Amino acid sequence: MNCTELFIHLNFTQRTQNVSISPQMVTLQLMKYYLYDIVIPLVCAFGFVGNILNVVIFTKKKNNKILDEVEYCTTICLVALAVSDMMFCLCTFPNAFLPERGSFHRSEFMLFYKMYSIAVISTFILSSTLLTVLTAFMRYLAICHPFRSRQFISVKITGMAIVVIAVTSIGFNIPSLWRFKQESLPCFISQEYVSTSRGDLFNNINFVYAHKLLWAILGNFLPLAILLYCNICLIRALHQSKQLRLLHSRDDTTCLSAHRRINITLITIIIFFFILVAPSEITKFFFYIIKEYQRDRHTYEMVSMVTNTLQTINFSVNFILYYVIIAPFRKTLHEFVCALSRHRRSTETREHTSNSGKHTIMLLSIKEQQQNCI
Repeated sequence: MNCTELFIHLNFTQRTQNVSISPQMVTLQLMKYYLYDIVIPLVCAFGFVGNILNVVIFTKKKNNKILDEVEYCTTICLVALAVSDMMFCLCTFPNAFLPERGSFHRSEFMLFYKMYSIAVISTFILSSTLLTVLTAFMRYLAICHPFRSRQFISVKITGMAIVVIAVTSIGFNIPSLWRFKQESLPCFISQEYVSTSRGDLFNNINFVYAHKLLWAILGNFLPLAILLYCNICLIRALHQSKQLRLLHSRDDTTCLSAHRRINITLITIIIFFFILVAPSEITKFFFYIIKEYQRDRHTYEMVSMVTNTLQTINFSVNFILYYVIIAPFRKTLHEFVCALSRHRRSTETREHTSNSGKHTIMLLSIKEQQQNCI
């Protein structure tokens, strides 16, 4: 028996001796299988492809010269949000294949994924949250304060804000890189396998509490408050101030329609954020504060699985939202698909023509040889 097998055997023996399988454990295992091993990978795969299409279509729209500066800046934010959501889906997908064994080879990808994936995934969660807040605040200024917004909404300021969000998200989650550490296995047959344990930094109760509190404020309560305020003001302004929207759009029907579509889309994104993202982070925080996750671990795990699945859906659903609400998005997508189809058909036609030409040349060559023989 090698070092890995011995370590797994010892762990399995200890678990079977100390833990009896209860109905709650069976339920947790079933939920984990269906949600973490089936639903989330499928959602991440769909979200990855959908967000790639979002980036392609919005980038093409961004190059449209008829966009005014406000809509142009909003489109830049939507592209950045699609990139962040796409990276979240890409980084979350391998979690379904993370083995439950307690040991890893030193050069194994899953070892590094387990150690650093939480930091990377949390970075994209925070960046998507802050990008949603930025987009909502820009639309709030554009609709509720159209003249003042011209001083603050520009391509340069939008780009700087996105860079600040990226740096803030990365910097805030840097400590999570030390969440786990490697430990040698409790045997000396092989030094090529290691296990993971909680890092020294995250064994410090005061640091963990401060980190979770800052995350709750910066990544949850403050964004939720801003989004709630902006959404209420945006809905009220859209409902009551038709003349204001006409003034802002300079009496351009096409521009007005574009702004209305973006506003409806953003309102829906914010509503989805409240339904799908907020419950996950808020419940985790309150479970930690009241220490309920220690007394009732089963309930905590069940709630976490459901809310994490909802959160993953939020990062994958924007493609459907854009397709349903934004007519130019549908048109551009259809044109993109048709262009790919035409390119494929033309490639197949060229290959067929080339093969036919080669076949004709071969037949002529054979016929010429036969005539020479005669």
